[in-house]
Amino acid sequence: MPKVFVVFDEAEQLLLKSIYYDEDPEEALKFVLEHIIPKVKKDISCLSGMISGQKG
Repeated sequence: MPKVFVVFDEAEQLLLKSIYYDEDPEEALKFVLEHIIPKVKKDISCLSGMISGQKG
């Protein structure tokens, strides 16, 4: 699997820090399902061919 980069806006970063400090597993799962998974599923086909075709 290729590497995935996920970008969080300021509100998501604050929420993520809050989850970390509270050590709340339910909120952590909710964050993953609502904020990370949808971003990972986005298809960037316009770049995927260009990136996968490049060799170091």
